[in-house]
Amino acid sequence: MAPFKRLRRLSELGSIIAKYGLAPFLPKILASMFKIENVDQIERNIKDLSIEERIRLAFEEMGTTFIKLGQLLSLRGDIIPISMAKEFQKLQDNVGAKPFEHIKPIIESELDVSIEEVFSDFNDKPIASASISQVYSAKLKNGGRDVVVKVRKPGIVKTIEVDMEIILWVADILHRHSNHSKQINFRGIAEEFFFTMREELDLLIEKTNTQKFISNFSGEEWSWLKFPEMIDDYCTGKVLVMEKLSGYKLYELNELDPVKKAEIKIKEISDKGSRLLLKMILHDGFFHADLHAGNIFFLEGGNISIIDCGMCSKIDRYLKDRIADMFIAFASRDYEKLATVYIDMSESGSVSNKKEFVRDIRKIVESLPENISGVNTAELIQRISTLLFKHKLKFPRELTQLFRSLTMLEGLCRELDPDFEFFSVAERLSNELIIHRYSPERVAAELFSLLMKLIDTTKTLPGNISDIIDKIEDGTLQHRFLVLFRKSERAFFSKMVSRFCSAFMLAGSLIAFGSMKEPPYCYIVWTVFFLSLFTFLLTFKKGKEDDNE
Repeated sequence: MAPFKRLRRLSELGSIIAKYGLAPFLPKILASMFKIENVDQIERNIKDLSIEERIRLAFEEMGTTFIKLGQLLSLRGDIIPISMAKEFQKLQDNVGAKPFEHIKPIIESELDVSIEEVFSDFNDKPIASASISQVYSAKLKNGGRDVVVKVRKPGIVKTIEVDMEIILWVADILHRHSNHSKQINFRGIAEEFFFTMREELDLLIEKTNTQKFISNFSGEEWSWLKFPEMIDDYCTGKVLVMEKLSGYKLYELNELDPVKKAEIKIKEISDKGSRLLLKMILHDGFFHADLHAGNIFFLEGGNISIIDCGMCSKIDRYLKDRIADMFIAFASRDYEKLATVYIDMSESGSVSNKKEFVRDIRKIVESLPENISGVNTAELIQRISTLLFKHKLKFPRELTQLFRSLTMLEGLCRELDPDFEFFSVAERLSNELIIHRYSPERVAAELFSLLMKLIDTTKTLPGNISDIIDKIEDGTLQHRFLVLFRKSERAFFSKMVSRFCSAFMLAGSLIAFGSMKEPPYCYIVWTVFFLSLFTFLLTFKKGKEDDNE
């Protein structure tokens, strides 16, 4: 970053910090860095606002990067106070559109042709505008297909890079000088935000995510679900050309006449939305992390279209299993199990006082209504986030994004259907996760993996034991109780270990026969059985070394 740009931006940010009376809350070194001279200069109408409100307003005035940072922090009630997270949820991305004369050169430069050569019609009035990109409607010249063109705004990368360098700089200073540095990982938050912003700036990531969803939901049973098809020849890191999807937005449904509204089949949509997210989490481990009403279209017959797949996330098998455990623990009100699950899912994996943590979880669980289907998920997640913050437990980014998608889906479904019960969906989700966890396919895969490890162990363990004994014999290893084995005794011990491991694998393969009799699993089990049998029999072969002994 050029020093002049950094100094100018620091001065701008310092003025905003002073305007909202936030300077006294900064370490002196930061106040000096932002060149804040008069810390008492605060407008009268701002003095009556809470500190959370002042921070939110300051972030809005600081621009795109800080709005995005605040929106990210609004999901992290586990690492910032919940009152601040709730205030950040009010942040609005109200950034005006750039004039088309600034956008047109980007499109033509990225596509390497003039707009007229690609599009027979191009509406230069944007149909949507956000902080990073804006969207136009157009018609392809070749085939006359209706499309939308998403373009990254000019200069946005440089602006964000300047702000990101400042944010990382501030995070390092807060880490060293803030009283909250033991409770809040400022550097970790900044790096997570940097990763998120870098993904949003590259529009090809949105293209890849969308195509992955199309592939994941290609089956006939998902014919009611639609994602926009990408026009590969016209997609770059700065420009996306994709199929134009139409339908009704959520706010438009209430304006429809009763006949038209009945054709939408609103009651079916809630169930379909639940199944949609359930498949993303359960089967694919890849989900849309921004399922708000603006990204969903509703069509006749209960059909749904989803757009803007730039913000997505993945969860691994371990997290999927813990999520199932969490839902089951909630349903059975097992607060001790719930506490253990939260600790396991956290990045630290421990709490300073587990008994107190379990008591706090118990208070939340016991305060839930008898009919758990009536629980407000967003409110429950906020209470849990407050508890996690208190006990310094930080969740991985993927999990907070998953919770965000769940609460968005619940809010959307309850607007469509007031009788929608989220926890009935959660119970279904957990049951299917458990069934999937013990499905023949997964058991076979895990058994095969275990047996392969045991085979490797069988090969290496006798040699490793022999090496250890050799080192004990020649004095390389010192032990309080030194035991010397002769070579014959060492060979006997090694053979016993090999026999034990191969016998274990034989028993495991025989058990597996009972549940996996169909191809290809039976072939895997047969192979493991004969390899184990061969290894077991080999241990009875007398070698020259045995004879000499």
